[in-house]
Amino acid sequence: MASLLSTLGTGLLLTVTLLIAYSYIQDRRRNPAGLPYPPGPKGYPIIGNLFDIPSAFIYKRFRQMSRDLDSDIIHLQVFGFHLIVCNSKGVADDLLDKRSAIYSDRPRLPMMVELMGFGWSLGFTPYNEWWKNSRKLFHKHFQPSAVPQFRPKKIKAAHGFLRQLIDSPERFHEHMQLMAGSTILDIAYGLDIRTTDDPYLKRAEECLKIIDQAGNPGSFLVDIVPALKYVPEWMPGASFKRKAREWRGVAERFYTIPFDFVKESMREGTAKSSFTSLALRDISEKDDRAYQEELIKGLGGTMYTAGADTTVSILLTFFLAMLMNPDAQTKAQEEIDRVIGTDRLPTFDDEPKLPFVSALAKEVFRWQQVAPFAIPHRLMEDDVYNGYFLPKNAIVLGNAWGILHDDRLFPDPFTFKPERFTGPDVDPRVPAAVDYAFGFGRRVCPGRWMAHSFVWIIVASVLSAFRIEKVVRDGQVIEPTGAFSPGILASPEKFECNVKPRSKDAEALVRATATA
Repeated sequence: MASLLSTLGTGLLLTVTLLIAYSYIQDRRRNPAGLPYPPGPKGYPIIGNLFDIPSAFIYKRFRQMSRDLDSDIIHLQVFGFHLIVCNSKGVADDLLDKRSAIYSDRPRLPMMVELMGFGWSLGFTPYNEWWKNSRKLFHKHFQPSAVPQFRPKKIKAAHGFLRQLIDSPERFHEHMQLMAGSTILDIAYGLDIRTTDDPYLKRAEECLKIIDQAGNPGSFLVDIVPALKYVPEWMPGASFKRKAREWRGVAERFYTIPFDFVKESMREGTAKSSFTSLALRDISEKDDRAYQEELIKGLGGTMYTAGADTTVSILLTFFLAMLMNPDAQTKAQEEIDRVIGTDRLPTFDDEPKLPFVSALAKEVFRWQQVAPFAIPHRLMEDDVYNGYFLPKNAIVLGNAWGILHDDRLFPDPFTFKPERFTGPDVDPRVPAAVDYAFGFGRRVCPGRWMAHSFVWIIVASVLSAFRIEKVVRDGQVIEPTGAFSPGILASPEKFECNVKPRSKDAEALVRATATA
């Protein structure tokens, strides 16, 4: 056994060395002028810049690297793989937007896509016809003009969340998780989810857990050496193959069972309005029905995997921001009281009349991104930018966190300041940059309008009825750390807060929604 493992280790090292040599030769052939790569830290033989890439807060390290190198675009190389990081809005616009035709592919994900079967998920899908058709279908149902059809479901979710905050405010995080998950499953499939023990919700959460374990490129060695996917399951070190088979079943159950439920409900005439029911209804006789159904099934699953955890994280960020910035909370509540009064809760019709509340919601998205890098892009052709050579197959990252904390666009970027989005003199690049919280170019999240509207109604509703305050224990104010998790998905570290109705009338108003 030891001899076999030694042989495998030697073979792997040889394979990596040959891949690096091959990559170097190919780059030289395609770059006859010998143009330089963008600036980057000096690396080591074979491993390159492996030690320059931290395991935590990578987006902060790359932002600082740009400053140290005085360049908004940087280049690193690890085991022959090229990494390009866009650390400013200008570079991100130039490459990921204006040249999106060659910057919209995804890196190869052997574990997630090829072994676990996540090719149906819009975020992981390569830039191909399946992706284009999926995005077109999603846009049809969730473009800005179509989003209002789902407003009643969002209002229902917001009011249910408020009632839960009345009954058990200390469980605000748990209430957010139930609200986000149940709302997405309602919009996607028309499911009425009422408890965290619901089997549909349990399957969805299980799917999120395996994405978290396998979705980060490099989590498994097969992502670095794709040929390993052909290794038999019985071989030593091939436990990833057994995991992939098990996790593939988890994913298939998650996105197939609710889809089949909607189809059966439509046959019985009991289906509730949802994305899946509407999309199935719209399939025409000239369409390839089996193909269209697979697109719809994949998009239904994508809605949950892309939206549940991210919605919870952004709402936790909102609560933390109000806890740490009581003046902003007070100013928003004064606007709500002035425009709406205290005898009803906000509706979507109030949004144009509440500019500060809308600015506050935008600042929540800017202050800390749920996905500071989003999902990496892959360069499909050799490119030259500002005299730098960018090689085909390079992984290209848009540093959303770095851009949204660029003091050239956002002075005093670490301060929570909704006012930066209000007034007649706002630089148009400022609100436009907030979309980078949802990705870049053609791969920007197509559900961003849904996310914006859902977060807005939750923010307005909570501020209308509640005050979010710091906890006082034994006469001491418990100050939140304001810290966020260090991984590729950022969420506030656990914090305490008091969530109190603003008045007896506000509490009565919230409770009355149960019978409305």
